[in-house]
This record gives sequence, structure tokens and C-alpha cells, in this order.
Amino acid sequence: MSSIKVQEWGKYQLYSLVNSQGTQIDISDLGGVIVNFFTTDAQGAKKNIVLGYETPEEYLKGQCYFGCIVGPWANRIADGRFTLDEVEYNLEQNEGTNHLHGASANLGAKSWLVNVVDDTTLELTTQVKAGEANYPCDIDFLVTYTLSEQNELGICYQAMPHAQTPINMTQHTYFNLSESENVLDHRIQIMSDHYLRVDALAIPLFIDSVDETPFDLREMQVIKDGIHQNNEQLHSAGGYDHCWCFEPNGIEHVATVKEDKSGLQLDVLTDQIGLQFYSGNFINKELGRNNKLYDKHAGLCLETQCYPNQINMENKSDCIYSPSKPYCHNVVYKVQTSEI
Repeated sequence: MSSIKVQEWGKYQLYSLVNSQGTQIDISDLGGVIVNFFTTDAQGAKKNIVLGYETPEEYLKGQCYFGCIVGPWANRIADGRFTLDEVEYNLEQNEGTNHLHGASANLGAKSWLVNVVDDTTLELTTQVKAGEANYPCDIDFLVTYTLSEQNELGICYQAMPHAQTPINMTQHTYFNLSESENVLDHRIQIMSDHYLRVDALAIPLFIDSVDETPFDLREMQVIKDGIHQNNEQLHSAGGYDHCWCFEPNGIEHVATVKEDKSGLQLDVLTDQIGLQFYSGNFINKELGRNNKLYDKHAGLCLETQCYPNQINMENKSDCIYSPSKPYCHNVVYKVQTSEI
């Protein structure tokens, strides 16, 4: 039977979603962080398939955004600038000239109010105030986490702005399906014909075909076989840190990751037009739980979202929200054992 357990975690709390398959996902009211994601591998061994820290203080000090809800704007906005109705706004710049992951308004550092809906579902709420990181208005956020008996973690992101503003939310969990030193031996498939080429600041330049590039992941490929190819896009980013493009009709299967030793498979389903695959390029001797030292490529992120910098692109209207147009985004992370 499914259940939810609650325990103290420093000044915060951990809410454990548990099902009868032996899966347990620990979620904190700090940043909506997925602190632990325990599941059973093909050999019957218990695995924690996400990177993380021991304490809330480490999450607040960390620079990797381990496991947190990201917003009001996930990913990057060039120069932190955008215009709404011919008025220019300048958000905080916290990655060189880029605005990244909400800067000081980052949802991953906020305290969230948690409502236990039933034995499978949590609702988390918080608010960004007008002026935080220079966002133009108050924004109310509601995120729902649900764990099914089929080992599907469903996340529904909702935001209700009090005026017009760009919004883009995601989950920044780093997955490692075998608790291995890195994910280079994991295999990945992304079901897309196109990705966004980026400049040296990781700002999209244009949509490009994946044909005959390391970004053609339409067939399952070992990550190290792609990441070590001689490609200027990979060199510039230190690996994969790119957005693949979709035209979803409802919630669709967009990516799969497999790890052969554990026999675990992670499927990602979403209704978003973008999937940012980040191969943990900037993790650098980060001390994680159990005194484990995480280094480059220790985990990978599969961040469903709109396009990075979309607020300055031709389709900008699709990422502008208002009281009459609230934000909604759905993703499912499904874990299962697979045939090797």
C-alpha cells in the first residue's frame, strides 16, 4: 500500500512517498527538493538513484541545484533582459551576464508549505514577490508530487502570476541509476529530430537538425560515446547541456535512460516543448551524502521546460503568463527494470 511518512530534517521536514514496490521518494519543504529516490534494481538491491546532500544547510549553500524545483525561470535568459508591452525588464544576472534559474528568487531555496492530499500525493505552495530578482509581479506557485504503484513520479507545476511575466519551471534532480562514480556508461535515448545550438554563454542560436551530430540520440546510445566526440558544441559546454525540441500533443514519452549493471530504466514523459539534457559538466568535487565526493558527470539532469531564453525568441508569447493565462506543466519520471 502507498503511504506518506513525515520526519524532521533540521529546520525543515522530509515527506516520504512510499509504494508497495519498495520505492521511496523523500521530498523536503525546502525548495521542494527530491532528497532521496530509493528504488529496487533488477538484482533486488536497494538503490538511491539521485545525487544529494545530508543536510538542508548543504542544499542552501550548494551551487549545483541538486534535486530542487527551479523557477520562476528555469535555465537562462540572455543579459537578464526581456520586454513586455514595450517595457524593458532587467532581471538579476547570476551567471556572467545570464539570468539563471531565477537568481535570488530561486524556488529551490524557498520554504514551501506542504499539504498531504492523500497516501500518494503532496501539494507544495510558495510565492515570489514583485521585485525579487527584479521579477515584475507577485507569482503564486503550486507543485504537486504523486507516486504511483507503477513507480511513476508525476509532477504538476502550476503558477498564478498577478500580472504579466515569463515563467518556466523544472525539476533539477541529478539521476545516477547505479550509484556509480559517473553516468558515462549509462545509455540514453531522446526522441527528437532537432536541438537548440547555443553560443559560448549557452544561449540558443537556432534550431538545428541532430542528423550526423552527437546530438542524434534517437537510437539508444552510451553517453560516453557521444560526449567524447570532437564537436564544438560539446567542447563549449563541457559535455551535454542542450535543449531538444518537441511538438507534444498532451503528455508524451520524450526520453529514456538505461543502466545495464543495475538493470534500471528511467522514462521521461512531458507536455513541454523542450528537454534540457545536462550531463553534470560543472560538478567539481562536491561533497554529497555519505561523504561521497561527486565529480564531473556524477549525475545527469533531464529538465522538461520551454526553450532557454524563449522570452527573447519568436515564440516568446507562449511563455508569457498572466492572471487570465496561468502556467501549467506536467512531467512523469517512471522507473522500471529493463531487459539488458
